Amino acid sequence: MEKSDVDIRIEELKKLKDELDKAIKDAETRKKEVEVYLKGLSEIAKAASEKEKGIAAAKALSEAANVSGPGDIKKIDISKKIMTGVTKVDDLLLGGVPITSNVVLFGAPFSAKETLAYNFVARSFKENIPIVIVSADRDLRQIKAEIARTMGSDLATVDSYEDSGILRFIDIYSRSIQIQSPSKSAIVIDSITNLSALLKSMETLEAEILKTYPYYRLLFISLTAFIPQFEEKIFMRFTQQFTQKRRSNPSVSMYLLEEGLFDQKIYETISYIMDGTIEFKISNSKQYLRVSGLSNVRTREWIEVYPRNNTFDLGSFSLERVR
Repeated sequence: MEKSDVDIRIEELKKLKDELDKAIKDAETRKKEVEVYLKGLSEIAKAASEKEKGIAAAKALSEAANVSGPGDIKKIDISKKIMTGVTKVDDLLLGGVPITSNVVLFGAPFSAKETLAYNFVARSFKENIPIVIVSADRDLRQIKAEIARTMGSDLATVDSYEDSGILRFIDIYSRSIQIQSPSKSAIVIDSITNLSALLKSMETLEAEILKTYPYYRLLFISLTAFIPQFEEKIFMRFTQQFTQKRRSNPSVSMYLLEEGLFDQKIYETISYIMDGTIEFKISNSKQYLRVSGLSNVRTREWIEVYPRNNTFDLGSFSLERVR
């Protein structure tokens, strides 16, 4: 049976579409390469000594070699661990956080949990892996400033990661104080009580990211803002549904939670829903950290935290694996 002119035209258009799709993917890959080189050249230009210039150049070449385009997606090994961005924490966790994990960072305000959270974001940038930040109780400008400080960089650099799609925002905070979102690309949700919009937005964003990347990271700032807004059963049902969705796809999610504001039972239930807890406490002007859950770690005991500029070190801990 001969093909009609319409059938022939359809085939031609399908072929043209495939060629355009390939060209777009190639262009996106090229764009990433240019962004990496541009960033590298900027760092070289800022370097004061020849030694620093050499280090910056080597780093730029290394990052350029790791650029992969949308057509080069590799399925991630589900046994893989994702680095937190704080070396001593990764050592404690025997390499990092297991893929598909939900981890609550629990502790007092202004403790090292925020330091860990923002190093988690910076690590995403280093790996060229998207990170989604859900902000319910913090201005996006404040978040960007903290990321820049952690990176030892400037806001323009953070903005460039947002422009490239590596940094994504779901902004619940701006509408709550009746201001326009500082981000043009953020998904803006009208109210913290609109849980269905949050779940749907996160699912849509996740699907979009996983078309291009093998996995993603998520930082939730913070669960603290949600607890007073709902009855306990509703909040727990939402938390369970949200974390289960994240487990079903390759991702690692961290959730900030302030201590001392609610009944202890709520904290215990949240910890039960999560795959692990990294808890921080302050005692006699010293900070400590301990890990619950997350498969094997080197120790479950409290370990002293030593702040170091934009990161922190940990005191000595046993090399024995403890479940």
